[in-house]
Amino acid sequence: MRERRLSSNYGWSHATRGFGVVLLVVVSSAMPAVADWRDEIGYTALQLELGAATPTGAGVAVSMAEAPTSAGAYMPDVDSSVFSGILFTDVTNTSTGVRGHATTTASHFFGDTNSTAPDVSSVAVFDANDWIDQLGGVTLTSGFEPVTHASYAVQNHSWIVPANSGNDLAAIANLSQRIDHLVNRDGVLIIGGSSNGGSVPHLTGQSYNSILVGNSYEPHGAGQTVTNGVGRQRPDIVAPETRTSRSTPRVASAAAMLHEAFGGTSASHTEVMRAALMAGATKDEFSTWDRTVTRPIDETYGAGELNVYHSYKILDGGEFDGSIVSPVSPVGLYGYDYHSAAPAPSMTPLLYDFHVPTGMVMEELSVFLQWNIDVRDALTGIDDPTGELFSPVVDLSPGGDLADFELTLFDPLGSVIDVSDSPVDNFEHLYLTNLSEGTYQLQVSGDRADTFGLAWRSSLAAISATAVPEPSSVLLLIAMGLPLALQRRTRPHSS
Repeated sequence: MRERRLSSNYGWSHATRGFGVVLLVVVSSAMPAVADWRDEIGYTALQLELGAATPTGAGVAVSMAEAPTSAGAYMPDVDSSVFSGILFTDVTNTSTGVRGHATTTASHFFGDTNSTAPDVSSVAVFDANDWIDQLGGVTLTSGFEPVTHASYAVQNHSWIVPANSGNDLAAIANLSQRIDHLVNRDGVLIIGGSSNGGSVPHLTGQSYNSILVGNSYEPHGAGQTVTNGVGRQRPDIVAPETRTSRSTPRVASAAAMLHEAFGGTSASHTEVMRAALMAGATKDEFSTWDRTVTRPIDETYGAGELNVYHSYKILDGGEFDGSIVSPVSPVGLYGYDYHSAAPAPSMTPLLYDFHVPTGMVMEELSVFLQWNIDVRDALTGIDDPTGELFSPVVDLSPGGDLADFELTLFDPLGSVIDVSDSPVDNFEHLYLTNLSEGTYQLQVSGDRADTFGLAWRSSLAAISATAVPEPSSVLLLIAMGLPLALQRRTRPHSS
C-alpha cells in the first residue's frame, strides 16, 4: 500500500479574519439515494471504451478550500484509506482537527472509490478564510498581488459567502475580480459550489473566469450575478448529487482527470477546459432545459449535466484551427480550438465546417465558446495579465475588460439558423438536434481579437432512424426571440 503523508506549509501567515461570514454548504446524512453517479456522468462508458487507459488524475496537483468549524477544523481525514498515496499540505497550518465535510468533499474530488481522479498525487488544503485573505487582504487596501496558485491545476470550493450575509458588494466585486486575475495569471481552474437553494452565492458565484456548479436534483442556488458584471446567469453546470458540496468536487474531479490526459497541450488552458466541460454537458435529463439567443445557458441547469465521456472525447478529438476563409475540410465529430491572440481592436471572423454525410442526420451538435475577462487596474486602465500592478506601493482597484464574441451557425444554403450573442457573459453556447445532410458553417466573431477556447461534440445516425424538423421553425424562434426549448425525457427529482 502506498504511504499516506501529511505535511505542513509554514510559508503563509495567518491573517486576521473579518470579511463577512464564510458558510459551509451543508451535507445531510439522511439524503435519498440517487442513480449510480458513474453511469450518469458517462464515467462507466469511458471506462468501457478505454479500459486500463482511463485517466485517473495521476500526477496532477490540486487544492481545496474548506470552511472551518467553530473550533477551527478544516482538514479532511488524511489517514482514511480512500486517500492512499496522497501528499496533503495544510497550507493555512492552523487546523485543529478533522472536519467530516472536508473528508466527504475530498472523497468526491480524489478519493480512491468515489471519484474520477483517484490517483491525484498532491493536495493542498486551505482554511477558506485564509484563502480569501490571500486574494489580497481583508481590508482590500494592501495593494498586494494575490498569492500565486500556479502549482495547482484544479481548485475546489465547496463553501459559500451567502448573499444575505451583509457583506459589502464593493468588496465582493474586488475579491471576485481578484479570482478572475488569479485564473488568468496562474492558469488554475477554479470550481465553486452554488448554494443549496435561494440565490447565487458571492465570490466564486460572481467571478467570470471560474465555474459555478449546481446539482442535478433541485434545489440549488440559481439566478443572476449581482456584482462584478450584473445579470449573468449561474450556475454554469450541474452534477448528479443531492448537495452542491458533492456535485462541485464531481466537476473538479473530472477536470483533474482531463488534466492528466491532456496536460501540457493547448487543451490544458482554462478557456478550453471550461469549454470542454460545458460542451460535453447533457440536456436529456431535464425536460425544461432551454436557452435563448441572448441567454446561452438554462436558468436552472446551466449548460446541463456533467458528462466526462463527452468532455474526454472532445479533447481527444484534437485541435482544429479556425479559418479566415471557407475551410477546405470539416472538423471532426469531437474537437476543440485554442485560439491565442493578443487583444486588438478588430478581429477577422473564424470559420469551422461541420459535415453531415448523405443519408445521415446529426442527432446532436453542442458548441461552447469560452473566454476570460482581462483584469485591468481601474486607476490606470492598463491591462495586467501578469499582475505587475499588484505591488505593495499601489492600491489595487481592479476593473474588468471583457471581449464580446458571438457564435453564428449557417445552414448548407448559407442562411443563419442559430445565434448565441449574450451581451453580458464571457461565453456563448449553441445546441441543436437533428440537422439534415449537408455542410454547416460555424462562425466565431467578436468586437476585438482576444484569446478563446472553443469546444464541440456531435453525433451522426442513419436518416431513417430520426425525424428531421423543418429548419424554418428554428429560424422563427430566433426571429421572435423565444427560448430554444428542447423536449427531453424527464427524470424524477429527489426531494
